[in-house]
Amino acid sequence: MESWDMNQTRTYITRLFGYDQLKLARDSLRSIDDRNFYAWIHYQDAVELIDSYVDENLKDSSLFEVVHVASEQASNDFNFFIRKAGAYLVACIQSIHTLPDVLAHAIYYSLAINLTSQPIEKLISASSVAKRLLTISDAEVVRQLLVELSNGGAFPHLSALANHSKHRSIVFPSLNEDWTGLRTERHVVMLMSFKYKNCQYPQVLAKDFLVSESDRCSKLVVQVGLALNSVLKNRSAKQAT
Repeated sequence: MESWDMNQTRTYITRLFGYDQLKLARDSLRSIDDRNFYAWIHYQDAVELIDSYVDENLKDSSLFEVVHVASEQASNDFNFFIRKAGAYLVACIQSIHTLPDVLAHAIYYSLAINLTSQPIEKLISASSVAKRLLTISDAEVVRQLLVELSNGGAFPHLSALANHSKHRSIVFPSLNEDWTGLRTERHVVMLMSFKYKNCQYPQVLAKDFLVSESDRCSKLVVQVGLALNSVLKNRSAKQAT
């Protein structure tokens, strides 16, 4: 897949709107990469922690034995482990969750919407920028991709997870042990079911859920960037004539 050339984006912004506009856009552009990187780092930290705990404690013992039978220290160690895993997973979820709004800021300043006769005076967000893009005819593809990023796939579930953990309570992970021998992995981490704004969200496998949604979001971010560069390139060509 073609990558998003952000240097090209910065060049077009400067050419079209000047260096002061680039200064407004560049931090959001950089933060898109930062947030993707943070999500990956936190996810890898969680995977390494889980694999290490399972390897050290559950090779020859069941989870029930470790948590409820072995010793008070073993139980305390498990509780510390699962909370630490939860910290990594929540951080990963929150970084993925920020992508549409950070990207919306990048779009807003890259297209110099703040310089138009109808700037967004309230909170700049994925929804407010998508609404504003309805009035910008050459940015329709950008708008569609931004909407798909923030509303498609499992993003509503991920968004509810992030907001529930931020505003109400942490949706804790749980370590699930297979006693049937039918599952490829004996131990998996689950994100528990929860209810948010009258919608019930099911329990999911943390690994499958986060990898799938992170991949979907990362690909769409690149597609938005390519579409944004196309708009800026076309405007730059028209300005030159």
